[in-house]
Amino acid sequence: MIQQLSIFDLPMQDTPTKLRYPNPKKAKKFRDLADKMQSQIDNKLNSAIGRQRPTRRRARIAASMREEGEKLSLIQAWLYALAYALDEGTLPRILTEISTKSQLSDLADFRDISDDYIQRGLAVDGWAKSLLRANIRTVPRVRSAISALGELHHPPVVDPKIKKIAELECQLIGTTIPGYFSTPKPVCDQMVRLANLKPGLRVWEPSAGKGDIASAIKEAVDVNLEVCELNSNLRQLLEIKGFNVIGSDCFDVTTSYHRILMNPPFVKGSELIHIRYSYDHLLEGGQLVAIAPESIEFRQDRKYAEFREWLEDKCVINAPLPQGSFLNSDRSTGVNTRIIVLER
Repeated sequence: MIQQLSIFDLPMQDTPTKLRYPNPKKAKKFRDLADKMQSQIDNKLNSAIGRQRPTRRRARIAASMREEGEKLSLIQAWLYALAYALDEGTLPRILTEISTKSQLSDLADFRDISDDYIQRGLAVDGWAKSLLRANIRTVPRVRSAISALGELHHPPVVDPKIKKIAELECQLIGTTIPGYFSTPKPVCDQMVRLANLKPGLRVWEPSAGKGDIASAIKEAVDVNLEVCELNSNLRQLLEIKGFNVIGSDCFDVTTSYHRILMNPPFVKGSELIHIRYSYDHLLEGGQLVAIAPESIEFRQDRKYAEFREWLEDKCVINAPLPQGSFLNSDRSTGVNTRIIVLER
């Protein structure tokens, strides 16, 4: 005699096996939930505070909001993926009782933490009670649910180097480095245009800071770019970004270049020394593009008067930048500035 088995005699499994029946009603609910999240995601990823003049506090808030926005983007992607699986009838069994965004939020928080932490969250008085209602009550089932969601949607892998760069740049905001004012991108782009760069030229940035001008150069043309930076924290950042850091003190450099682009430190007239020294390292026919304070035009000190006289037969462009050009710098300043182009 052959004994027939009922499906109810089969053992329960935690593995993310798939159902065979579609559920368009629930799919529409998830899709609607995901659609409604878009404005909140946009506000987090492109916050108003992130567009204001940088300060350390604002940077921390903006970074926190971006992190929240990235988490919301993941939850939204999971909702769309769940909706698609429900339409197709291929939803993993472990996810069948998921019904709310808060359940997905808890699973998102549990992705990269220890089993002990997950266990505390699932406790009777824990913070992940919503998962209990989805019959996800144990650490293995949490891991299984996260794995199943990962199969439905593969999130982009964040390059750890990019993350490290963002952390270091955020730490720089509000930090006092004598003479250092990072160059805003519009100014960097203008400098690159004026430099008339061509592939293969030897290019130098004597005081590269965190690499704003160097990045603009790299984006524009494939040149042989070398940089220097005295501050060790900034130099570390340049190295992580992959720039060819040839030294710390620009005054140790003896090589000559086709182009030099620079935003020298503004400390008690030291910019004059930096510009003159850098000019001496131009090849014949080369160009130097530099940011200088407005004071080079009117200061009556002997060194400023001598600098203006020295400029006369070398300078082909000497134009003021718009007022407030450096207000959006990571270390903002209201000092008026000029852009000068010298030819050798």
